[in-house]
Amino acid sequence: MKRREQPRRPPVTLLLGSALIIACEVLLGVDVARRGAAAPEGVVDMLARWVAINMTPLAWVGYLLVVEGLLAWRRGAGTVSPARLRPRRFTLCFVSSVGVWLVFDWVNFSFIHAWSYHGLEAIGPAHAWIARIVAFGAISPAMFMTAELYRQLGLRHLRGPRVALGPRARGAMVVLGVPALLFPFVVQRPIGCLTLWVSLVLVLEPFNYRLGTAATPSLIRDWRDGRWGRTISLMAAGLTCGFFWEFWNYWAAAKWTYDLPFLGRFEAYRLFEMPLAGFAGFAPFALECWVVFETILLVARRVGLRGVEPLPDVDAII
Repeated sequence: MKRREQPRRPPVTLLLGSALIIACEVLLGVDVARRGAAAPEGVVDMLARWVAINMTPLAWVGYLLVVEGLLAWRRGAGTVSPARLRPRRFTLCFVSSVGVWLVFDWVNFSFIHAWSYHGLEAIGPAHAWIARIVAFGAISPAMFMTAELYRQLGLRHLRGPRVALGPRARGAMVVLGVPALLFPFVVQRPIGCLTLWVSLVLVLEPFNYRLGTAATPSLIRDWRDGRWGRTISLMAAGLTCGFFWEFWNYWAAAKWTYDLPFLGRFEAYRLFEMPLAGFAGFAPFALECWVVFETILLVARRVGLRGVEPLPDVDAII
């Protein structure tokens, strides 16, 4: 008689991440309930206020642990978390995510003024920078790990029409991408957001395709071969992470808000702080972050920096 296989225990990362998120939600609820009352009294109130101020970095550390655990727990699929299999790639992704988002913040606060931060005045500069580094560093890994989970759950099999972009089409992408990249600097208004999240895909992806090898990850190469799993997985991950970013941000004491007057009357229709129309931007945002990361890896290889683990197959994400 064949012995029944025992169910695998949930990975420690899944349990820790879930516990962290639940604890943060409970303490955030305590803080929300007490807002407007007297100064925090007692250990619980003080801890609840600390969590409310640090909700974004705390929740996203928890989210990364949960997704890592889910990838490591997939029963019978032979799947191991990319963070465990390719730790140097994951680390570079985290570090580069900080730099990428600091650039986006610079564009926003120097030119377009589409979002603002609130509540950081309650903490010191060192505390604020630590929170920023943790939160910004989690952005790309969270989307890529979520996309990898979607891919492993079946989207890797997604096939569609073969769309071959020849030299002229790739040149047209760059020709369109450069003005799109410059648009936020020229217009210097929140409407610059319309191109901020797509311009780098148009500018960088043709170079990733042209300068890379047959084994180099590329969206253009995926489309040429009719492999749409990576593209759709990334876009779905952007929307998923966008929802949770906005959900955890809404009740936090240190948070961001948006000012998007170009949406007209549609700006009033919001889910959390984000106008509903703005959620569409999270899908191309995930593609852009992935293309930028692959460009960083390509440049690193070109200048002789080695050591980052290669992807295991033609449509893996991180």
